[in-house]
Amino acid sequence: MRPGLFLCLAFTIALAFADSDDAARRGEALFRDRQDGMYPSCADCHSLLPEVEEEKAEQRGPGATLWGAAVREGWRNMNTFKDVGEASQKCAKAWQKREKGLDGAQRGDLVAFLRKHAPAGPLPKRQVQRQPKLAKDLAGGDPEEGKRLAATWCMSCHNEAEDALSFPFEPGKRKRDQVARKVRGYDAKNAFKPEEGSMGYYTNDRLPDDVLKHILAYVAK
Repeated sequence: MRPGLFLCLAFTIALAFADSDDAARRGEALFRDRQDGMYPSCADCHSLLPEVEEEKAEQRGPGATLWGAAVREGWRNMNTFKDVGEASQKCAKAWQKREKGLDGAQRGDLVAFLRKHAPAGPLPKRQVQRQPKLAKDLAGGDPEEGKRLAATWCMSCHNEAEDALSFPFEPGKRKRDQVARKVRGYDAKNAFKPEEGSMGYYTNDRLPDDVLKHILAYVAK
């Protein structure tokens, strides 16, 4: 290979890596952006840990871990999306209250950042079970166990912090059916409409029914 051609190729590769690094840095800023503390960031609900590590975390939000998100075959959340950048549009509009969502450049930056945390090779499509059991099917929980579990599943948002995103727990203030539907993202007519509320919903595989029943026994009346 001629020296000049080699240098040109090396320079092109270096630029590509630099562009990728810049995109990842922009993506990280977007991932952590709380819009002046008024709305949740991606990081408030989603972990970057591998699934097996995140399962050991003291607190876990409604959003599944994003480890490997950029190399999955597809995402089924409220529909099937081609990548996590496209899937993030629903979150951006519904919970982050970004009127126009994320543009193409922002989605590309987000994917570039997530690839930094991705394992080698593609991952299979992640199927999510959503259909909930109603509160009457989640009876028999232990309030004391529910209090312990709520510290893991609820307190990252329902805490005593004085900001726009946090508010304290008030056990016994709400009905079981109301809480169960809120957690699963269903309205009073059993229609799946999580984007109408301020709380990100928990899928059944994220927060199993046998855990939720204990939390309901503690939280709801």
